[in-house]
Amino acid sequence: MNGIFEQKDWDPLVDLLREEVQEYGGFHNLLERQQSEIFNRESDLVMLTNEDVERHMGMMNALRERRESKVCSMASQCDCDPELSLRNMLPHFPDFIRPMLEALIDEVNAMVTRTRRKARQNYLLLSRTMEITQKALSMTEPENYSKTYSRKGHVGMSGTVPATYKTFV
Repeated sequence: MNGIFEQKDWDPLVDLLREEVQEYGGFHNLLERQQSEIFNRESDLVMLTNEDVERHMGMMNALRERRESKVCSMASQCDCDPELSLRNMLPHFPDFIRPMLEALIDEVNAMVTRTRRKARQNYLLLSRTMEITQKALSMTEPENYSKTYSRKGHVGMSGTVPATYKTFV
């Protein structure tokens, strides 16, 4: 099948996919830096990096939405279901462009997986650090700390989990 899309159709999509791969790489590096700061107990830097993480996540979401919008418009262009994934739309592209699109799709998916794994590691490290700190403080001033449990048996802590990690992990 020769496909129905032309270069003017796929060029912007390829650019979006490349940009997404690049931004996920930058985001992963940011999470690596954060993990290093956690290990080095640089709490001020961790807090600053958390702000950078939140900003970067906003950029990533906007970029993903732009790509999804482009794919949706391309799906309607070839009379496909607007919810159809890009991978399932590949038969509508010329044969010579499919391998590059497949490679970009695979790379985006791999970067998403790596980045989620790193974000989860950082979340667990931060959670464990907070737990240890709270335990140490409760040992020094036990009258100021009490444990509460949820209906599911989870230990309750004062404060909330940063939205950054709730969203991504």
